Amino acid sequence: MPHHIAIQPGRLYPQPGYTLQIDKEGKWSATQIFLCHRASAIALMPRPGTPHPEVPFITISQVTATFTEGDLAEITCQYAGAEEKTPEDEKANAVYTMGLSLSEEPLLSHVRYKDIPQTEREAIQQIMSGKDKDDQGNKLRDKVETELGIEALAKIDRGQTTYYSPRVTWRESWVRDKPATAAELNDIGNIATPSGPAPDLAGDRNWLKNGITQTQDGKSFRLENEWLASDRGGWDVQIYND
Repeated sequence: MPHHIAIQPGRLYPQPGYTLQIDKEGKWSATQIFLCHRASAIALMPRPGTPHPEVPFITISQVTATFTEGDLAEITCQYAGAEEKTPEDEKANAVYTMGLSLSEEPLLSHVRYKDIPQTEREAIQQIMSGKDKDDQGNKLRDKVETELGIEALAKIDRGQTTYYSPRVTWRESWVRDKPATAAELNDIGNIATPSGPAPDLAGDRNWLKNGITQTQDGKSFRLENEWLASDRGGWDVQIYND
C-alpha cells in the first residue's frame, strides 16, 4: 500500500486551483479541494461557516471527504455567499417571474352577483345546503325574485356552484448577504405595489404582498417576494392594510 510521505498528519493542504462562479441572482459559489493525512481528516475537515481562504465573503455550505488508497484523504469544500451591497444596489441582479393560474371561487362571490339582495343571497345559500324551506316553513325559492337571483339559482340548479377566477402572481428573487428584515416580513398581507416591471392590472384590480421565502446557502440568502393580483374590484382596503 503506497505511503504519502509529503502529507503529514495534523496538517491541511489547500490545493492551488479552485473554481469560482456567480449566478444570475448574485450568488457566488466556489469549490476548493484540500488534502490531508487520512488519520487527521475528521479533525481537520473545515466546518460549515468557515470563510474561503481567498474570497472571505463566501463560506462553506457543505464538506465531503474522500479516502483514497494509502494515507491520503481528499476534502472537497463547497462555498457560497454574496457580496455586501447597499440596499439600493442589492437588487441589481434581481430576477422577475410571473405565474398565471385559475382558482375556484363560490359562484355568489362573482362580481356579477354582488347586487343580489341579502335576503335572496341567504335563501340561495340555504338552498345550496340542501334546504327547501326556512324555519317558518316558507319555501326558500319564493324569496328569490330578482333577475340576478333567479339567474344565479338557475346556474346552481344545473350544478354550477363555483367559477374559475384568474390568478396572477408576480415574483422577485435575488441573493444578498443578510436575511429578511422585520420590515420586509411585516409587509406581508398588505396591499402593495410590486417591485420590478410588474404588468398593469385592469378592472380595478390591485396587488397584495402574498409572502416572502428565504433560503440560506453558506453566507448567501436567497429571498423571493411574491405578490398576488386581486379579482375585479381589488383587495379590500379595510382588511388588507395595516
